[in-house]
Amino acid sequence: MNEINPAKLNKTNFKGMKNMNKEIKSLENGIKSSLSMLRLRAEREVAEYGDFAPVYEQFANPDKSLCATDFMLKISKPPKGIEGHEKIRNLEVVAYKLPLPYKAERIIATGDKTEILKQLKSDDIYSRIDAAARSLSRDLEDI
Repeated sequence: MNEINPAKLNKTNFKGMKNMNKEIKSLENGIKSSLSMLRLRAEREVAEYGDFAPVYEQFANPDKSLCATDFMLKISKPPKGIEGHEKIRNLEVVAYKLPLPYKAERIIATGDKTEILKQLKSDDIYSRIDAAARSLSRDLEDI
């Protein structure tokens, strides 16, 4: 005889279909999770002085109304030709349109390491990143 497996019953609905994950993924969730990870990594990986590898967090765009497929939050060092480049750090938002090789970038904060960390913890940083991401996505629509 056929027996009902209780472990399997909990994972399916009455129509026999597996339950979907109910967590709604949104651009807001992507920005907030990447921002919190970037804060942690920036404290450890961004140098006070001199060169360092760019620190970034990337996430896929779940909002289908935007043209960009992926976004990245990045902390990098400016080119050597800029005066005071040894201490200056840039916080950037980058939008990608994959699989095409196009991207759009915008610097939203500049300063030394302590100023960038302060910006990452500010109250308005989420709204600035969200506005920049949406604007960069619109810029990619022309391509």
